[in-house]
Amino acid sequence: MVRFILRRALGVLLALWAAVTLVFFAMHVVPGDPVEAALSQSTASPDVLARRRAALGLDQPVLVQYGRYLLNLARGDLGISWQGDQPVAWLIGEQLPATLSLAAAGMAVALLIGGALGIGAALGRGSIVSVVLRSAAGLLLSVPVMFSGTLLIWLFAVRLGWLPAVGRGSVAHLILPACVVGLSVAGGVARTVDAGTTEAMREQFVITAWAKGLSRWQIVWRHALRVGLLPTLDVIALQFAFLLGGTVVTETLFARQGIGRLLVSAVLDKNLPVVQGVVVLALLAYGLLNFCADISHAWLDPRVRHDMQ
Repeated sequence: MVRFILRRALGVLLALWAAVTLVFFAMHVVPGDPVEAALSQSTASPDVLARRRAALGLDQPVLVQYGRYLLNLARGDLGISWQGDQPVAWLIGEQLPATLSLAAAGMAVALLIGGALGIGAALGRGSIVSVVLRSAAGLLLSVPVMFSGTLLIWLFAVRLGWLPAVGRGSVAHLILPACVVGLSVAGGVARTVDAGTTEAMREQFVITAWAKGLSRWQIVWRHALRVGLLPTLDVIALQFAFLLGGTVVTETLFARQGIGRLLVSAVLDKNLPVVQGVVVLALLAYGLLNFCADISHAWLDPRVRHDMQ
């Protein structure tokens, strides 16, 4: 188990380094001057722009900037925003609660709807109910977030007036964006639950349970689902980490603050420290959540635990 933990930790560090490196050089390739973008509303002279570049270290070679950033990152310093001179960690921390609440609420909706669709489709295999539930899961996978979000705003905010369409601050403001995020993830959850449960129902231990005379309820809920839901843990970890990285479309559509809108603004302004800070957050979330999913696999499935030894 110790070797497994060390391998996963090394994998997270390598992925973090690769992604940060890619973003760093990609942002330097994009046309435009971040200093001019930051001072676009002023009448700064060329001398002022040159001093600003020197203060930000942009007058140094790219490799020197890259090495300095990696050293700061190793110390836990995400740097200072090139616009406003605020710490990147503070900017991300300010927007994180809004994205975290949206991601958690959206994932709850996805698990409720996707889990019900997947389990129902697996247990009703061969029936018309199973066909309908699988079709519903496929429909959720194919509907764009922009379309479903616009439809929900038109129906529940414009036509019925039940819920606010934009902003944040109360539970009511969270319902519509959480439903949009949840529906976009629910299709994948349903497909994974369906496939995992169907495969588990064919395993030898389930056949043995049938031979012992256990009831269908006991076989499904105490044996099949325990193994059948394991692949869903990976989907949940990946999707939740993705949502923490910023739900750009949803936050823009509902005029919500969050990591997604912060990232879009930073990319447009070539604010490299903020872009890299969001990338670091997303990668840490991916690594940590996938690590937790692997540990859960080992705890729930003895076969996986044996392979790790």
